Amino acid sequence: MPDYETGFVYVMSNPAMPDMLKIGVTTSLPEDRAMGLSSRTGVPLPFGVKFRALTMRWRQVERLIHDRLAAHRVNKRREFFMVPLSVAVEAVRDSVMAVNGMATWQQGSIHPIDGGDRIVLPLQAGQIFVLLDKPLLIDDDWTIVDLWQAHVTGDQLEIFGTTSPTDVAAFSAADPEGTSDPIPFLNRAKDAPNGGLNGKEVLTPGDRLLWLADTDDPNSCESVILEARAYCQVLSRTWNPRVTPEGFPFILNVLARDPSPAMLNATRYALARSGPRTWAPRRGIHDPAGDRHIAAHRAADYWLPQLRPRKR
Repeated sequence: MPDYETGFVYVMSNPAMPDMLKIGVTTSLPEDRAMGLSSRTGVPLPFGVKFRALTMRWRQVERLIHDRLAAHRVNKRREFFMVPLSVAVEAVRDSVMAVNGMATWQQGSIHPIDGGDRIVLPLQAGQIFVLLDKPLLIDDDWTIVDLWQAHVTGDQLEIFGTTSPTDVAAFSAADPEGTSDPIPFLNRAKDAPNGGLNGKEVLTPGDRLLWLADTDDPNSCESVILEARAYCQVLSRTWNPRVTPEGFPFILNVLARDPSPAMLNATRYALARSGPRTWAPRRGIHDPAGDRHIAAHRAADYWLPQLRPRKR
């Protein structure tokens, strides 16, 4: 069983109850959940999905949303709330950040990512990722491969653990599949867009991803270390794309700020740590045959199993 899995938080409406919204969670697609609700006796009209968020720890997110909107709850035994859609969406986004944001991850510990894991990280503007690689498993030194930055609060980093180097592709490596979005939609009808892809990179077994954020204290920063123990596809998404004054898009690989002194100290500490537990040569850097690892096109339901055909 993977350590990290994803589900959906949804906001639904029903024309028969125009002043109320249903806010809940599901491990399937929100449309599947809506269909199940609409088929119940006593519901005269079908439910429609107004908003969805792919997230981890969805039950905790749901509890927090319900707590925050408790004053607007119609019945404490039902998931219906008398709030505008904008208020419901804000409560979902804020709760996702509160449950899965950097502050909820144990600082200093190494968090492994295994094959089959699905990690979704809500980001805040200015956070930086440092990609670390060890040239050889027996080598004492780590090297910095790349620096990434979140440009807008509400952007999202997704990490999908897989089993083969042919499952993954990177923009920075100019892979043929390096710019394609493997999950462009969050429903089978393909009319619920999954934000905009602004970064696509790869973690090789043994890589560490150092996630850094400034705090109110200029002498300290938050620091989380994620370690790949499988080949991982990394996707960065935004719902509010930004461009430079010259008109170029701010993508994941564009560093628009300098790391703070505290971030530099955290990076030095990470570079001095031992490990990793598993290792494979980084394609195109330590692996002479790496350029032959051409990523195969994987259907969206490989990355997001909820998109598989609905069981009848």
